[in-house]
Formats: sequence, C-alpha cells, structure tokens
Amino acid sequence: MILKRLGTESGAVALETAIILPILLILLVGMLEFGRVYNVQISLTHSAREGARHAAIHSGRPTLDTTRTALDASPSLAGLPVTVVPTGTCANPGESVRVETRVRLRSMTGLLEAQFFDLPPLFPLNLRGIGVMRCGG
Repeated sequence: MILKRLGTESGAVALETAIILPILLILLVGMLEFGRVYNVQISLTHSAREGARHAAIHSGRPTLDTTRTALDASPSLAGLPVTVVPTGTCANPGESVRVETRVRLRSMTGLLEAQFFDLPPLFPLNLRGIGVMRCGG
C-alpha cells in the first residue's frame, strides 16, 4: 500500500518547484534592485551635501573643485554616469550654495527594463541628490 502511494506522487515535487521558483526569483531580483537603488540614492544625497559643504567653506579659493569633492565623497558611485551641478556663489555671508547630483541608473540585471503587459518599464531611473549649505556661517 505504501509503495503504491509513493509511486503516484513522483512528479509532484518537480511541479511545485516549477511553479514556485519563478516567483522566488522575481522576489529576489526585486529585492536586489531596490537595495541598489536605495544605496545609490543615499550616496547621491551624501555626495551633494559634501560638495555643498566644501563649496561653502572654501568659496574664495581659486582651487575650489566642488565636482571632484562631491564625487570623491561617495566611492560607491564610481563607474556610474554622475553629473554634479553646483549653483550659487558665496559672495556675501548668509547666501547659500546648492549642489545637485544626478544619475540615470540602469537596471543591474536588465530584467526590469523590459515592458510587460502595456506597463512602462521601471528602469532606467533618474535619481538626484541635493545639498544646500549657508555660506560663511
């Protein structure tokens, strides 16, 4: 009786695996992509803040390089096409300098760049970080 029962369920495990495995893989890829986007967003904000801080402190110096300082502040952004846009000058104390960092982030796996069911693709994402510091204060 036991042998007969085991023989009828021989393909059940393979079928259950075939049904569950794609769902688990989609969840895993989604978690990896979300973690990467979150990390890049935090790094963009940090580098913009450091660039603005540097520009506010060293505003009168001819060697002021806000872009280099902002990019060096977050090594995790290396290899990404990051754009740094500093605006404002510190001509008078109390004015503000603003630094914006931008990146067009592509998908790590490429799976979320495809269009499914007439929905727009999730990637590439346009991310930005903004840092503002008051000069001379």
